[in-house]
Amino acid sequence: MARELTARFRYNAALPIAAFVALCGTVPLTVAGWPFAFVLLIPFAVLVWGWRAGVDVRAGRLVVRWPVGSRTIEPADIRGFTITHRRVSAVLAGDRTVWLPSVPGTRVPVLAEALGLQVAGAEEDGDADDGGPAGSAAPDDTAGQTTDGDGAASDGAAPAPGSRRSAQTS
Repeated sequence: MARELTARFRYNAALPIAAFVALCGTVPLTVAGWPFAFVLLIPFAVLVWGWRAGVDVRAGRLVVRWPVGSRTIEPADIRGFTITHRRVSAVLAGDRTVWLPSVPGTRVPVLAEALGLQVAGAEEDGDADDGGPAGSAAPDDTAGQTTDGDGAASDGAAPAPGSRRSAQTS
């Protein structure tokens, strides 16, 4: 493969399958008379939308795919992401927004990590912050220990290679 695929977001495969079944179901209506031929366009459009629309992260760039065409966005051009009514949009320079089809709001941290962007409120693995909620010290009898997201105490040593430390926000 010429371009490295880091992340891929697509709609559920049931969408194009259901559109294909609907397309097969509209054929008898079309045979009944030519004025009903336009009815074929609706399931066909849903089929193409479900098959083609999505978001890829290829070679460090965001590729937004629509049924007709696509757009490549450099990570340096992205100022942030907005989530409104279960729709995720990338905010670009000049406050322009680009809707990201098939990206759920819960997967924005995965998308940002694949692009090499930092999500606001996330803690870096190597940072020792100034005593915020994620890295605050416990009472005196457990001095030098911190608690991770599930309440287990650790001795403050660096995490093992390949492991991830999660920051819990309140």
